[in-house]
Formats: sequence, structure tokens, C-alpha cells
Amino acid sequence: MKILNVFAAFTVLIIAFLFYRFVGQNAVNVPYFDDYAYLEYIIKFINAPNALHFMQELEYKHNGHGVITAKLVFWLDYLLTGEANYRTLILVGSGLVIGLFTYFWKILSVNRLPFWYALPVALFLFTPAYHENIFWAAALWQYTASFAIGLLTYFLLSKNNNWAFTGAIIGGYLLTYTNGNGLFGMYVGLVIPLLQTRHKKAIIWLIACVLTTVLFYWYYPFGFGSLGQEKSLKNSALTIVSFFGSCASYFRGRLPEVAVLGVGITLSLISLALWLVVEYVKKLVNNASKGKILSVFTDTPANLSLLALLAWLLVTGLGVATARAVDTLETPARYMIYSVMSVVALYVTFLLILSQRGQKIMTGGMTVVGVIFAVSTYMFAASDVINFRNSLISDAFSLKQHRRVTGKLETMTNTVVKKYFDEAVEKGIYVIPTTALNEVNLIKADTLTMPNVSLSVDIDTLPAYGGILINKVRNEQLAVSQDKPQNALFMVLKNDSTAYVTAVKQRPNRERRSFLRTGNYFKEGFEAWIYQDNIPEGNYQVGFLFSETQKPRLVYTSQRLIIQDFQK
Repeated sequence: MKILNVFAAFTVLIIAFLFYRFVGQNAVNVPYFDDYAYLEYIIKFINAPNALHFMQELEYKHNGHGVITAKLVFWLDYLLTGEANYRTLILVGSGLVIGLFTYFWKILSVNRLPFWYALPVALFLFTPAYHENIFWAAALWQYTASFAIGLLTYFLLSKNNNWAFTGAIIGGYLLTYTNGNGLFGMYVGLVIPLLQTRHKKAIIWLIACVLTTVLFYWYYPFGFGSLGQEKSLKNSALTIVSFFGSCASYFRGRLPEVAVLGVGITLSLISLALWLVVEYVKKLVNNASKGKILSVFTDTPANLSLLALLAWLLVTGLGVATARAVDTLETPARYMIYSVMSVVALYVTFLLILSQRGQKIMTGGMTVVGVIFAVSTYMFAASDVINFRNSLISDAFSLKQHRRVTGKLETMTNTVVKKYFDEAVEKGIYVIPTTALNEVNLIKADTLTMPNVSLSVDIDTLPAYGGILINKVRNEQLAVSQDKPQNALFMVLKNDSTAYVTAVKQRPNRERRSFLRTGNYFKEGFEAWIYQDNIPEGNYQVGFLFSETQKPRLVYTSQRLIIQDFQK
């Protein structure tokens, strides 16, 4: 047993090291969508004439979400460093995953289970599976942070002392103001003092919940929440299955696995909830002894925090299925962390319920599944992360040169966003990073060979905001060396006076044998998306910048691309 624990500890360290090395390689100091809003919040905090005005700005909702926690983190980053640094926020925020792992390890430890049972937990948590909640600073400090705060809140609430209870109330308030699902989380915590028969504390907790809700909705901008999809039992079922089962897409990149896992998690959570309710009612009505399952949670305070987590996951899934129902099975990146956390939470729960033999069998099986999952997340998700990183690098160049972004919805067309971004840059609140692109003269380049690169160009429409037109440029041959993690390929569009850069989406390598043999995330070819407003209309010569060495190589082709003004 001791050898297994040592081996598991060594393996966990390797898994965590690989994860954080990957985070360090791909976290960049460039904002993405909602990240821009926090520059506005920092400026408003600086300009607040008094404490009351500061608190009003802090409480102000962001797209219907109370994000006080994220605002405070961004504000603290500015106070400590003198600027808003998104890379720092990502690196620090990714450390929350250590907190999540430590929580589940603590549950196992309290129940006298060996450390090697925690190995599957590490295999699921220390991966890029929920990459949008890691590499997007705003999403990280809303979604990932909500779990860290929620688990801490439940753990403190399960402790029978006043200081811990006070800390839990503060945690519940911050949880409510972390993202939209946090409001469910605070109310769910009520089950802890109720099952502990701490009725006075339960009443105080309920009052705290109500007061927090009143504060939350006092200045709430109603109108957010529903996506406008048809409400039906079918759509709700598809949504909750997608919500819980999405992480299964990493096994083979297919939806059937998503359906199987989603149905399994949903039924497990509902069945467990019904079982516990029946046992609790029997105890109240017949004054009977606690049932086997109920006693597993109530006899150990820390286990009650796990029960609250399960209830929170179920309530959140039902809430999303009701308010944001969609008409298809999908794998939304922003909800991936809920799927991963559901798998881990249920795994630990079953360990508490099963016999010793069953625990070993389950741990062995989940370790095998976890290894496959961890490797598959790098095969499927790492390519998305690297392409995302490269798009932000091209954003850094485009923002500095043209005040535009590339390869995504144009952010700078929003005059409010542009106003505060310009002010943040002017005052040094945000410093646009210098990249390898800034060291290349994009107008002058080696064009002697003028290679004829095969390109196909299509115009597509993104069904958002009334329809966004996109130029999609494809190629099947070009690639960059993958011997260094920072290597990247960029497309350059040049006219007589200036040049624009956009990162291409390199084609991911989805062949498992090839990936395991070479370690390459990509195969030859790419697709570049040029959204309307990314680049002004005109006739551009197409070039490619191969960022493979300390001196990037830029070559222009004989191909030309005509960009239309879609607004005309």
C-alpha cells in the first residue's frame, strides 16, 4: 500500500508538472472578449470619487452576472503590479486547480482512504479539458473560481464553530457574485446545517441567502438568461446531457460517448438525491435510524460538503437545462469544467459508499479511464489552446498597429470598449506585449521565389448578432515545425501601404497512433478566418510568416485576396 501511495504521489507530481508547463507555454497577456471589460472596471475604480461609488461600480452586473470576485482579482492585480496582466491572472488562477485536487484528497484522507485513490482525480483535473476556463482570464475567474470558492464555503459550513460559519457566509456571498450559477450554490449549502440538525445556523444561513439575493437583484438588468430557444422537455434533456457528458467527447471526439456519460451522470445524481431524500423522510417520520447512504454523509462533516457539491451540480444542470435549453447535443467549452467536476465528485462519492474491494476495483478502472482521458485531452484540446494562443499573439500585433483584432469577432467596433482600451493603454494600465511579429518588417520581405500556394476561399455566415460574414481561407500543405512549443504560422495580407496579420488555425492531428508516436498536435494545412471588420476592404497580397526560430521567416506568394466591405 505504501509503495502504491508513493507511486501515486510521484505520478500526480508529473501530471501536475506537465499541466502547468503547458499553461506556462500558452498563457499570454492579451485580452479576449469579456477580458476587455475589466479594463473599464479598473478605470472606473480608479476614478471613483468615494467608497460608495466604488462599491456601486463593484456591484454593477456584467452581462447579467455578478462578477465581484473577478473584479476584485483584476483590481488586486493592478494594485500589486501597476497594470492588468492577463498572463499573470491565468497563471495564478490556474493554481485554483491545486485547491480543487486538495479538497478531494482531503475528503479521501478524512475517510481514511489511501492516497493512491486520488490518482484518477489528478488525471481528470490536471488536464486542458476545460481549457476555456483556464486560458481565458475572465472565464477562469468566474467558472473555475466558483468551484474553488464553493468547495471552501461548503467545507467551512460543515465545521461546527462560529468563525468557520462566518467565513462560509462571506464565501457564499462571493460565490453568488462569481458567476450566474453561484446563486444556486449558496442556497444549496442549506442542506449542511439542516442535516447536522444545527437549526439555528440553518435559519441564519437562509437569512443570509435571502439578503444576498435581494442585493444581487436590486440593480439587476433583467433580460439576460434565455437564449430564445424553444422550451421543451426534449431540448432540456439534450441540454442537461450535454452539460454533464461533454468531457466524454475527448475519448474519440464523438457525441455518442457524450450521450452515454451525460445520461449516466444525470441519472446518478437524481437517483442519489432521491435515495437520500427517502432515507431522510423515513428518519423524520418513523424516527428510524439513519439509512446507510445518509449516514455516510452525516457522520463525517467533511462528507456533507461533498453532498452539497453534488446537489449544486444537479441544481445547476437543471437550471441550465431550463434557462438555456438548446435543440441539439453539443459540447460547450464554457461548461466543460462542470462535466469534469461531476465525474470526479461522483467517483469520490462512490468510493465512500462501496466496500473495500469495490473501492479498489473502481480506482483501478478509473485510473485506466483517467490515463486515456488525460492523453486524449492533449490530443483534442491542446491544438485548440495553441491556435487560441496564436490568435491572441496576432491580436497583440493588430491592436498595437491598427487597434483591431484578428480571427474573431471584431471587438474594437464597440466604441465603449475601444474608448476604455485606448485609455488603459495610454495610462499604462494595460501594456500591449511585444511579440516576434513586431520584429519583422511586413512590408519588406523575400519575394524572389514567389511560391504559388494553393488556397481556397469561401464566404460563410456566423449565425450571431444578426449574421457575421467570414472569409474562410484554406490550405492543405503548409505547416511549421513542432519541435518547439512557441512555433506558429501566421497569414499576412499586404497592400501598398500597410500589412495585417492573422493567426491561422492549424489542422489538428486527431490520429491517436500518430500523436503518441510523434507528439505532434497538428498535421499539414490550415484554415484562417477573417471576420468582417477585421481588415479593411481592399486587394491584398497573401504572405506567410513562419515563426520557427529567433528570426521569423516571412515569404509573400503570388496569391491575392480581395476583402469586401460587407456593410455596403
